[in-house]
Parts: sequence; structure tokens; C-alpha cells
Amino acid sequence: MSAATRSFGWMSGLDDAERGSVAYSEPGTMLTDGDDYLDATSPKRGAVRALEGERVPEGGVYVCRSAVGDALFDRLTQAASGKI
Repeated sequence: MSAATRSFGWMSGLDDAERGSVAYSEPGTMLTDGDDYLDATSPKRGAVRALEGERVPEGGVYVCRSAVGDALFDRLTQAASGKI
């Protein structure tokens, strides 16, 4: 996981603390079976459930629920759908 500062326009509705708390899963990272994630590069897909053996693809940047907690993940999901 990376907490590196990144800029994604769809996250502009979040406050600085929320944006600073986002942990990103880099390409090649193995996802936990059943964990929910958002693809930060394609947020309109919304939350997706990871399947067994799934990895973050090349060019992907994922935010996993397990890495950020339910409250922040819910805010990210709202931001991804344009609701905040």
C-alpha cells in the first residue's frame, strides 16, 4: 500500500484529511478475496468486489476498503459517483 500523495479530480469533494488518509494499492498487489475496492483511475465503475487471485492490473491504482476503513471508503464511493 502506498500513502503517496496523488491527485484525482473526482476526490476534490473530500477534505484534506480524507484525501491524505487514502492508501493506494499499486499494480501487481494481490487483493484480498471478498474485499471491496475502487479503481482510482476509473472511479465511475463504483465499488467492486475482489475475487480470489485477483491483482491490481498494470496501470491500475486501487483503493481497498480494508486499507481505509468503512467510513472513508463510503465517502470515496460517494465521491466516485459524483454525490460529493
